[in-house]
Amino acid sequence: MCKKLTYLASFVLLLSLVGGAGAADPDLLGWWPLNEGFGEIAVDLSGNGHGGTINNPSGGLGLDGSVWVEDPERGMVLSFNGVNGTGACVTTGVTIPAMDLTTDFTWMFWCKQDASQGFTSATGGNDVILGNRYGGTAAPLQFVKFTPTNFEFYNGDNTNFITYPEVMPSSVWVHNVTVKDGDKLTYYRDGFEVRSITLTKTVDANPFYMGADGFNGVQEAWCGYLSDVRIYNKAATRLEILAVIAGVERIDMEVGFAVVPPVIDGEVDAIWSVASTQSFVPLADPANASGTWKVLYDMENLYVLVDITDDSLQNDSEAAWQDDSVEVYFDGGNTKLSTPLSGDDHQYTFGWTADDIQGTNIAGYTEGIEHAQVTTATGWRIEIKMPWLSIQGAAPQAGDLIGIDCYYNDDDDGGDSREGKMLSFSAVEGWNDASQWGTAILAVPPTPVDPGTDGLVAYYPLDADADDASGNGLDGVVMGDTRLIDGIMGGAMLFDGDGDYIEVAHDAALDITGAISLSLWIRPDAEDPEGRGTETAPMAKAGSTASPPWSWQVRYGWGSPQPYMAFTFNTSPRAWAYVGQKLAQGEWHHIACSADGETLTAYLNGLATESTPMGAITSSPTPLLIGTDGWSCDWIGAIDEVAVYNRALSAEEMLYLAGYRADTGQDPSLSIYYSFDEVGDVVADQSGKGLDGVVVGDVLADPDGVFDGAARFANAGYIDLDGPSFPAEFIPTSGMTLAAWMKCENTGDHHALFNARASDQTWVVHPEARSNGEFRWLLRSYGGTTMFDVRAGVVTWDEWLHFAGTYDKVSGKAAVCVNGELASEVDVAAPADIAGDWAMGARVGKNIDDARPFTGLMDEFRLYTRALSQDEIVDMMAGM
Repeated sequence: MCKKLTYLASFVLLLSLVGGAGAADPDLLGWWPLNEGFGEIAVDLSGNGHGGTINNPSGGLGLDGSVWVEDPERGMVLSFNGVNGTGACVTTGVTIPAMDLTTDFTWMFWCKQDASQGFTSATGGNDVILGNRYGGTAAPLQFVKFTPTNFEFYNGDNTNFITYPEVMPSSVWVHNVTVKDGDKLTYYRDGFEVRSITLTKTVDANPFYMGADGFNGVQEAWCGYLSDVRIYNKAATRLEILAVIAGVERIDMEVGFAVVPPVIDGEVDAIWSVASTQSFVPLADPANASGTWKVLYDMENLYVLVDITDDSLQNDSEAAWQDDSVEVYFDGGNTKLSTPLSGDDHQYTFGWTADDIQGTNIAGYTEGIEHAQVTTATGWRIEIKMPWLSIQGAAPQAGDLIGIDCYYNDDDDGGDSREGKMLSFSAVEGWNDASQWGTAILAVPPTPVDPGTDGLVAYYPLDADADDASGNGLDGVVMGDTRLIDGIMGGAMLFDGDGDYIEVAHDAALDITGAISLSLWIRPDAEDPEGRGTETAPMAKAGSTASPPWSWQVRYGWGSPQPYMAFTFNTSPRAWAYVGQKLAQGEWHHIACSADGETLTAYLNGLATESTPMGAITSSPTPLLIGTDGWSCDWIGAIDEVAVYNRALSAEEMLYLAGYRADTGQDPSLSIYYSFDEVGDVVADQSGKGLDGVVVGDVLADPDGVFDGAARFANAGYIDLDGPSFPAEFIPTSGMTLAAWMKCENTGDHHALFNARASDQTWVVHPEARSNGEFRWLLRSYGGTTMFDVRAGVVTWDEWLHFAGTYDKVSGKAAVCVNGELASEVDVAAPADIAGDWAMGARVGKNIDDARPFTGLMDEFRLYTRALSQDEIVDMMAGM
């Protein structure tokens, strides 16, 4: 069962330079827009007088080598040609203060790296975008710098580096931020936290340069374009970073994405856990009202949840604002007009126990709005659904800005007057003034992430038996008369609550005392409330006769202080985390938990429901039980897809296990994409087509890839693509691109990158690195007719190289690109379709006849059903 998330995954970048913290910010050390367009000075708008001197102003990428370039996206920007000695460099005169493990800083900037900039340290990956290399303390060498591959906080060694998961891409604008918050160093790209480390060393004071290290002439010169560089003596928040990206003075909140819409019933569904909590400014009298509010969105609706604490609720006036009522303010497009409300600026007022909607400028803007209220122990709660097409006339996009605010009118004694009004973001009341309201940004929807086999201890699909499909051999034994039924994926096991269960014998691998994650699908089939009586358990690691008798349980009842399914661990004190709501009888639900050794979090249908502190888990010589708790509290219903991990899974991984899938955003012509970041018995296909490869022999994970991990091929190991079953629609015929990074060992043999053979025994595809040091790119049509056999380019042994072979039937062209450069392009004499089946087999890393094994490292393998352009190949190399 897959729930497909459809959304815009790209962030909307608003490029105004007037936004974010301005010159009045006392922590702003330097702010260089780099948009002058002339001269040799980079103006500093921080007010600190740190104007930069542009050394070698003819060492840029503009006309006649000018550093000034008019960019179609960002307007006037500064450029650098990357030539040591004569290239451009900006000397700012700023000295970055010495940094210990308590001080803070933030660097942020836009850059567009030129395609000619190298990607490895040998080819320019160590060049300086911002910072320095040689201007700091010499012994031990100490410096701070941004490069195309790392942020380096250097003190004698590389322990304080943040290596980007993907190198700086070329030919696109990227917003980069590094935040030092005490001893935590975090890198953000385009507003998203990418990676963080804990610092262990200090760094002395350092000079600050742009485009190169200018301490002793232009060294380690970088090639590309810079815009809007800012440095702070503080740790910027993510909302402050998003404000700079969006070009606004501030952003007050991020509106979370609802992967499932909340039910409009006034109750707090699990999805509300992804929304940030905003508080009203309490009234002066503490006996009066207080409260909080949250906002979510999806592509159809904006959702608001308001929870009010108020011991005196009134509704006796014609005008809702004179009684206890919630006011929701909406400013489409975040125009922040101070004129009386018009256009898509609206004030919606919802009175306590009132069904109608009142407000200002809402005539014609209320269609489809729903709300539901409940009375709580401390006041009342209202949940609201507001269709986008009604309130602003257009669907949203991730990254959009909206104006939003929420007020509360408090009437304590009845009559046509209120006693007070609570505000939220507004500095003063702004019921008719959108400029007073807060600014919110619509979050990018989460991307479900396949957890793969990393940390997978045991996996029970329960399709036909109780065997462990993880490959770890922890098979279970079925006790009683369970039945096989249709499940979430394939089969499932049905338990009748009368002694039916699965037992997996005690094993040290299952006796996990630290980080752990549990995942399973359950279908309760009994009444009270998820099983039999007051106690029932679909899963446990327990046994009544053992000592200690249990480590953990997934259960309802047995001393539980809440009437919901929970995960409980034998820790000190005992830890409980709940799914937070009654599970409907006869329906499938995904429940899971993740514990990192300090915090236990429960999930329901992919969403976090509750977190609680947790210590070490008690070791116990007990079996793993599915369908019971070890004390005859047996499950009544079905169970499917049980998994145990010895690590804490992320929220994105929990979404994946709960069946959610995101649009990949991949080129639809991409048939296969193996990133090789993880290599196990299976290599996952990340094209979205699900065409995983099976590892045969020695193909192992290696951490030293071009982008994260790589696959190490040895001893004639290969990856099998199950050619006879490979879907015909994904086999290239009229066009093709095959590309990969490779680092070949010089074995004296040819190295087959890929090979396929058709049903008529035609050898279809022949890309390889040959023993004589050249690449070969050969394709055949049916009948074994060779359309072309290109031999071009130079194989440099034991070095990373990027190979791409292309063919296009319409143009009749075939080409080979090595490291993004065109090595050869030929006119095909008789263009035809490539043989369109792989019935005799298809492999990565070895020929079908077991000859020419690839030996060495391979990374980022891609197969397309069309011919990519050279520019697209260059972008691919950069990780785009």
